[in-house]
Amino acid sequence: MRAGASAGLGLAVLLAAAAALAQPTPQAVRDAQRAAQAEREAAEAAAQAARAAAAEEQRLAERRVEAARQVQAAEQRIAEAQARLQEAEAAAQLARSRLKERMEALGPAIPVMLRLALWPAESLLAVPAPAEEALRGLLVLQGLSRQMAAEAADLRAMAAEAARHAAAARSQAADLARLEAAAREAAEVLEAELQAARHRRAGKEDAEAEAARRAAAAAARARDLEGALARLQQEEARAQARREAAARAEAARARRSRAAAQEATARPAEPPEPPAARRGRALPVAGQVVREFGADGEGGPARGQSFQAAAGARVVSPCGGRVVFGAPFRSYGLLLIVDCGSGYHFVLGGLDRLDTAPGQKVLAGEPVGQLGTGGPDGRGRAMLYLELRHHGRPVDPRGWFSAKG
Repeated sequence: MRAGASAGLGLAVLLAAAAALAQPTPQAVRDAQRAAQAEREAAEAAAQAARAAAAEEQRLAERRVEAARQVQAAEQRIAEAQARLQEAEAAAQLARSRLKERMEALGPAIPVMLRLALWPAESLLAVPAPAEEALRGLLVLQGLSRQMAAEAADLRAMAAEAARHAAAARSQAADLARLEAAAREAAEVLEAELQAARHRRAGKEDAEAEAARRAAAAAARARDLEGALARLQQEEARAQARREAAARAEAARARRSRAAAQEATARPAEPPEPPAARRGRALPVAGQVVREFGADGEGGPARGQSFQAAAGARVVSPCGGRVVFGAPFRSYGLLLIVDCGSGYHFVLGGLDRLDTAPGQKVLAGEPVGQLGTGGPDGRGRAMLYLELRHHGRPVDPRGWFSAKG
């Protein structure tokens, strides 16, 4: 019996010693508070870094819009130069054909006119006809020869002028092609920078979340130590235990509320979407509308617009918003849907490549994809289908593009 009591007494002494060693001190509480403050400052620094990364991503996205606009303008100028080249080459070919036809029509008479021009008197004596008729025929042939010479000179001048225009158009088209290649290369470099900025922003946000978690844990540890110290002080002041315990509990609750409020204000919020991204409006591709909204067709009135553009043309977002769908869909090829806000959605069909993904925010005019080659040789024209929906109902997109964003 005495052995059991001794063992129980020894165990109680050990527990008391361990409790004494684990009791917090005011210095330990101050150290925990300093650690919590340091973690809060680290969380704020991480939040600032995340906001800076988001601002850099926004700046690069706006530059990407401008780069896409330059690529579209270059594509439009190349298409115009190619049209002028075709017109000039057609004019030159027509002039050469007319000259050839006239020369073939007068081919049998050329030897006679040449002989009359060189030996008029001998030719007249050799012709068995009255002198007056022979002279009249000579004059007619000479006049016809001069007329043919003048007409041939005009046709040759026309062909030479058309050839000069064709050469100038080819040279301009080559220069524009080089400019377009440079613009595309700059756009690709900018796109790579934007992807890197997005990765940096994601890393900063992860670091921000981790810093916020550490700050919350440090604040919790500080509160735990404060509570433990308060309980020790309550035990030391037994006389006013009830009144002081209530006051200390109220003070602890107030401190926890202030710490929670500080933690809530220190927690970074997602940067708001700029209003300009919602208001912006841009034509989706540098091309020509070949079928308008409401035009009759085999399937009834058109529910959208059909654009014809150069093969491989860059496609941009008509509005600022969020991508909600991007994948192959039935006979439309790659289909892209952008939520523009206020119940408006743009549907883009016929893309050959997508440069964005569902859930990603885009600006008005930001590149989102590219059209196909348009033919087996890669030189044909490609088609883009566009549809604007308001609360799920197709509406005429011309009012959207004519309004000022």
